[in-house]
Amino acid sequence: MNIFTRSGRLRPPFTFIHLLPALALVVGIGALSGNASSRIGHLPKDTVANHKMRSLDGHSYSLSALRGEVVVLDFFTTWCGHSKLHIQTIKKLHEEDGARGLKIVGLAVEETEGGARHYVADQGIGYAVATITDPVFGSFVESRNVSVPQTLVYGRDGRLAAHFIGHSPELAADLASTVRRELEKR
Repeated sequence: MNIFTRSGRLRPPFTFIHLLPALALVVGIGALSGNASSRIGHLPKDTVANHKMRSLDGHSYSLSALRGEVVVLDFFTTWCGHSKLHIQTIKKLHEEDGARGLKIVGLAVEETEGGARHYVADQGIGYAVATITDPVFGSFVESRNVSVPQTLVYGRDGRLAAHFIGHSPELAADLASTVRRELEKR
């Protein structure tokens, strides 16, 4: 049923009051996403900086241990089409900038180690990948918005340089530009 008349007015008995629950839902979802830009330039919380991420190849990583390098944390799932597309961007960054001091850690959200291993092999991922739970993911992005993919870029000083949510060609270009700008800093 169409709630609008041909002239664009709400059809009775629908009024603006009837649309308030939908508006509240949209505003509420926006509030859940957090404000990533407010954390740009800040150091991560100690619990995040010191969280040990054990990669599938047995190495252990933490943001505090990686200080001095440009770090990209890429949160993804094995079932998400956008994650699969975004991984191609991350792989390209690794190939082009890994030798310049870029450290990438892929974080498979809510995935078994076996499932992550299979996915890494299937996608030809050559950078470190670890598994992570939703609550830990939420603490890294400091939000209840745990949609994927999400990418955090940290500068050599350990401060958050950028936070990207989703995937698009424009986002991929912005991510590459941010990484290269951070790599130029000494």
